[in-house]
Amino acid sequence: MTVCCFGAIHLDTLVHASRAIRPETSTPGAFSTRPGGVATNVARGLARLGSDVFLAGALGNDPEAGVLRDWLARERIRLLEVRREDAPTGRYIALHNPDGSLPAAVVDARITDTLDAGAFCADMAAASSASLWFLDANLPEDVLDRLCTTAGSRRIAADAVSRAKAGRLRPVLPRLDMLFCNRAEAQVILGEENDARELPGTRHLATALVRAGVRACLVSDGGADLVVATADGCVGIPVPQPERIHDVTGAGDALVAGTLRAVENGLDLPSAAACGLRAAALTLASPGAVSDALCWSAVAPPTPASTAGARRSYKPGPSGARRTPANGDRT
Repeated sequence: MTVCCFGAIHLDTLVHASRAIRPETSTPGAFSTRPGGVATNVARGLARLGSDVFLAGALGNDPEAGVLRDWLARERIRLLEVRREDAPTGRYIALHNPDGSLPAAVVDARITDTLDAGAFCADMAAASSASLWFLDANLPEDVLDRLCTTAGSRRIAADAVSRAKAGRLRPVLPRLDMLFCNRAEAQVILGEENDARELPGTRHLATALVRAGVRACLVSDGGADLVVATADGCVGIPVPQPERIHDVTGAGDALVAGTLRAVENGLDLPSAAACGLRAAALTLASPGAVSDALCWSAVAPPTPASTAGARRSYKPGPSGARRTPANGDRT
């Protein structure tokens, strides 16, 4: 399949401390640099899983942009670049404790945050060859709206990215064939983040998102079951636990890539989500956002019997015009 991923393209600096990070003092550790941003991580994961991939996003006129162009070209990702002279290429720095936890991270995403609605108009001819568009909520609301309008009958998947940005997807929910978010992001999208009542369950949130117009959604909640919801109901998928967590960077993006690739390979959505979770587990056990071990054979269903449901495979869309609604942060 051919996928076009729209969203953030960052140069990530990942720091792995050799002891617990404490405030107001320096901590010994190792630094590494690699591409990042949700759309970029998803594109890189899809490429490793065998998809043809376009990546559309903004880069500055600086050395960081050159590093990213060269790296993505080596991974056979076709770049649809919005070149900007007025902002630096996006940067992200993540500080990881020895146990893989993330005590702090900082992102400079001005180059993506300030894109205008027509930023990708020049890339539509190339993007139109993709049967699936993936959007991340790093994009401004008017850019998301323009892309959803331009997509026509093409299938659209989206990721909420973070609590700070999840609300940008609210106006386009009825156009989304598949939505990936965590529990906190789902609350933001549904306007329930300030609800003083007992926190709503993941199944409640997933069902509410489907009622709001999303064709299918996958709502995560840490190590608890991943909830997959469609108009036919909800199902919980157990989350595999890696023996060792190297760092948490990119696990959610690997879930997206693995799920999308599995859907295109003909699996039903719960089986596809299980593939996505295996991709996420590989990423948790590896340095950086995309595991070197990621490939289709590593995440595919373990036995032929696991794909028996493929005869009733989930194919999100085509959804065409907007549907009428029925009654860990990443970058």
